Amino acid sequence: MMRLKTYAGLSLIATLAIAYHAFNSRGQFYPAMVYLSTSKISLVLLLNMGLVIMCVLWQLTKKIFLGSLREAEVERLNEQSWREVMEILFAITIFRQDFSVTFLAMVTALLLIKALHWLAQKRVEYIETTPSVTTLSHIRIVSFMGFLLLLDSIFLYSSVKHLIETWQASVSLFFAFEYMILATTTVSIFVKYVFFVSDMLMEGQWEKKPVFTFYLELIRDLLHLSMYLCFFFVIFVNYGIPLHLIRELYETFRNFKVRIADYIRYRKITSNMNDRFPDATPEELIASDATCIICREEMTTAKKLICGHLFHVHCLRSWLERQHRCPTCRAFVIPQENGTNVAGGPQGSQSDSHRQGTGSTGQTDLASGAATDSLSRHQARLQAAAAAASTYEKSYVYPSATSFVRSHAC
Repeated sequence: MMRLKTYAGLSLIATLAIAYHAFNSRGQFYPAMVYLSTSKISLVLLLNMGLVIMCVLWQLTKKIFLGSLREAEVERLNEQSWREVMEILFAITIFRQDFSVTFLAMVTALLLIKALHWLAQKRVEYIETTPSVTTLSHIRIVSFMGFLLLLDSIFLYSSVKHLIETWQASVSLFFAFEYMILATTTVSIFVKYVFFVSDMLMEGQWEKKPVFTFYLELIRDLLHLSMYLCFFFVIFVNYGIPLHLIRELYETFRNFKVRIADYIRYRKITSNMNDRFPDATPEELIASDATCIICREEMTTAKKLICGHLFHVHCLRSWLERQHRCPTCRAFVIPQENGTNVAGGPQGSQSDSHRQGTGSTGQTDLASGAATDSLSRHQARLQAAAAAASTYEKSYVYPSATSFVRSHAC
């Protein structure tokens, strides 16, 4: 934020200086404006000032509706921004004949508005996994989603209006498609938030919530897939192959199979969740340092899996919508048909064998066994947190196991 203030101050000084030079050297308003609009240096400084104004408005919007960003939100923002910039560059190559100052400003505004949508989605996901949320937070996130929907509608209307007036393929196709995707995403996020609030008012006993959520996400993916196919066909006919849409098409199509499989698995596990997973005792909470690995918050009450790990009931329910393994040890949440509860993949096998090794070592050397067990638990928590971050599309930065071993040895 301080760097933005410094950059904004320098940009303002440079803009005022070039404006003073134009009016002082030309003497009249019209010649000065002609100079500012034709001089390359003047254009660069004015465009830079426009970018600064957009960034300041973006920061102000974030401050009003979201306040301070969480670490996961910042890192998700950085990761998504680079990927989106690359896709925008591919899109610019398709519409290179329409490239202009206005097009550049519209692309910049689109990137900033997309960033606000990413933050809204992550904030709603955080609220869904947080046991207690203030009323002010609810008011701010609802207002934020309404503001985003208003922006999407304004830009969508402007793009569609231009297409109707010209009745020819242009860059307005690109903006109309993008804002249509953003508008449907905003509506989907808001409806999902309404489902969460309804379930919270029912104290987590709304059994139909997963069903409605499943159909909501299925309808959203259907709409997005239809839009991608239509846009792909229109761009292919008028401009050529839109390379920036191939990945989105593949991911959207793949989501159908994954979503249906996740829903069937989720219904099987959570059919009798309260009876299947007992409540943790105060002694068990203290022994597990009372931190939920999914939301990284302290636990006062928790559910205990058959592997012995504890989680918030809301976090566990949200996790089970996407995974059916323990976030910590990667063991199956419910035993498999053969009666064994195997861990998921090499990480789980290594974790199990390591815990057995520390148990045998503890019988011969108590101090060494305790240190090794502490190291194993820390590594398991890092692996579980990374898995949770990947599932929720977060991008935490965790230290490697080797770096931790070096710091532990010191």
